Amino acid sequence: MIRAVTFDLWGTLVRNSGVYDTTLQSKRIDLIYSTLEGEISREIIGEAMRKSWVEIEAIRSTLRDVPTSEQLRIVQKFLNTNTDLEKPYTEAVFFFPPTLNPCTENVLKNLKTKIGLISNTGRTPGKVLRTVLAQMGISEYFDATIFSNEVGYLKPHPEIFRKASELLGIPLSEILHVGDDSTCDVEGARAVGMQALHIKELTDLEKVLELV
Repeated sequence: MIRAVTFDLWGTLVRNSGVYDTTLQSKRIDLIYSTLEGEISREIIGEAMRKSWVEIEAIRSTLRDVPTSEQLRIVQKFLNTNTDLEKPYTEAVFFFPPTLNPCTENVLKNLKTKIGLISNTGRTPGKVLRTVLAQMGISEYFDATIFSNEVGYLKPHPEIFRKASELLGIPLSEILHVGDDSTCDVEGARAVGMQALHIKELTDLEKVLELV
């Protein structure tokens, strides 16, 4: 029995690509450059972003996520500045919002179960992504939104799935998790006793309505 469905975000409910990630990173660098009023070149900022992500990813490889405050401290260290960079660092997505999977609204609208979102985050934290969801007109469908930077763990760590179960008030065994990553979404969900649907093509999202 399926009483709730949780979804991955990137590559599942919204489109994702390497080009999109590069575009966001370029905008993020521009915003930081403007905030620093040109005191540090874009090239140095770009290098600081690269070095900081190597350090951040070393921590994330253990499936422990790095809070935005700690990410900012690492970036500031490489830039040798104490300037508050939270806004330019986290809000590039507002200038280039993601595009919805064409199937997303129909699926969310027609589900009769509780609905949750379980998303790993990078430099864009959950509080910003919730605004993005609202701007895309789909935030109203979710009974719970769980982001790795807030939970402290990344998929496929069991804790992030358990948090979804807790917030939804539904046992893990009665939740279907839907996502495009075979390890983070499918293996991670099944490891804690959830059911899972692997999205290989955007249109696979429609299969959720056949299973629930």
